[in-house]
Amino acid sequence: MYKSKEFDYDLWTTTENGIKRYWARVRATGEVTEINHEVMRFLRAEEKRLYREITADRKYGSTLSLDVPYDEEKSVWEADNNFGVIEMETKLEEEKFRRMLTVKQLDIYIHCIRGGESATAYGIRHGKTQQAVTASIAFIRKKAKKYFG
Repeated sequence: MYKSKEFDYDLWTTTENGIKRYWARVRATGEVTEINHEVMRFLRAEEKRLYREITADRKYGSTLSLDVPYDEEKSVWEADNNFGVIEMETKLEEEKFRRMLTVKQLDIYIHCIRGGESATAYGIRHGKTQQAVTASIAFIRKKAKKYFG
C-alpha cells in the first residue's frame, strides 16, 4: 500500500484470481472504494506532480522577484497556501474528539463549553445539580487535555 503523509488518501492494488483491482481510501472518513485503472493512473500522476512541486518548494523556496513574469495560475508569492487549512484541521480534530465523548458529555460540551451556557442553567434545564455538571465539565476538559496534548 502506498502511503504519503502529504495527501488525503491512500492508494493500493490487489490481485484476485489474476485480476488486478485498484483501491483508494479517504483518510479523513476511512471510506474505501474500488476505482478503475484510469482513475488510479490519474491520482498517481497527480501525486507525483504535487510531490515534485512540494520538493522543489522545500529545496529552492518560492520565487519572490518582480522580475519573474506574472502567471496567474502559477503565482505562488501572492497566494496564501494555507488558506483555510488550519481551520479545517481544527474542525476535523474537534470532530474526532467529540466521538470520544459519551452522549451526556457531548451534550454538556456543546451547551456549556462551546455554547457558553452556565453549569447552573444547564443543570436546571436537565434536572442535574450544578456540582454534577461542573464535575462533568472538568472531566471533559481533562479528556481534551490528554487528547490535544
